[in-house]
Amino acid sequence: MGDPAELRDVPAIALCATCGDASCPGHDLEASGERPIAKGRRALAWEDSETTPLRALWRTSMTTTADLDLWVRASTTPGGAVGPAFTFALAVELLAVAAICVPLALALAFAAYRLTTSWALAGSMIELCARIGAALVPLMIAIHVAWQWTISRGGARRGRAVGRAATLRAGLYACGWDLATGPLGVLAPLLRGRWAESRARWRGNSLLFRDATRKWLDQVHGVGEEAVRPVTRGAFAPMAALVLLALALVGWAFVSTFR
Repeated sequence: MGDPAELRDVPAIALCATCGDASCPGHDLEASGERPIAKGRRALAWEDSETTPLRALWRTSMTTTADLDLWVRASTTPGGAVGPAFTFALAVELLAVAAICVPLALALAFAAYRLTTSWALAGSMIELCARIGAALVPLMIAIHVAWQWTISRGGARRGRAVGRAATLRAGLYACGWDLATGPLGVLAPLLRGRWAESRARWRGNSLLFRDATRKWLDQVHGVGEEAVRPVTRGAFAPMAALVLLALALVGWAFVSTFR
């Protein structure tokens, strides 16, 4: 047996088939949701053109929620296009909003009929939820993009600048958080007995924006913890405006349904 020090100096005889790195410990692609693409770069399942759309939608939502480093890398990858990120955001918000509005519509319609025996009122409940859902889909996309845009502007003033495409991709892929921390994302691990994972996704509702902001400012703009509070403070005004818009849209849904 040779000297261990000599063994460490022996060149690698094999490279990782995924990334080409001789020191790579291996990639669990099923668990991570990433996919290899040309020249050793990595892509989200939504952009790998190998995964079926629904599976890619689900996997990308879960992984961008659980792995914020992946979210940052995928958003800032050189040459990353905004188009795939937008179609992802639209599809994922449709699914996330439907997961809330469809059960709510059925419950309200059932309750309305049981109380009044009026099919017209039951239909109005379904129509109301449909209107609210139609308004929420673009609004949720706008919330994520507006937050990311504000954070990126604040980070650029204090550190390195980042391109518009990267900012848009980050905001659009962040829409996956709504599916992962919504009813479908929380219930999915429960069906497999993974209570801790379900609880972590539920807690993500209150933690994701804060943690993602810190990660983005640190890795993309190169600014530390001291910049988080002033940068996030600048996002409150646009967020408040979007909340007021959401309330106005809900009011419109009620008025247009029951007028």
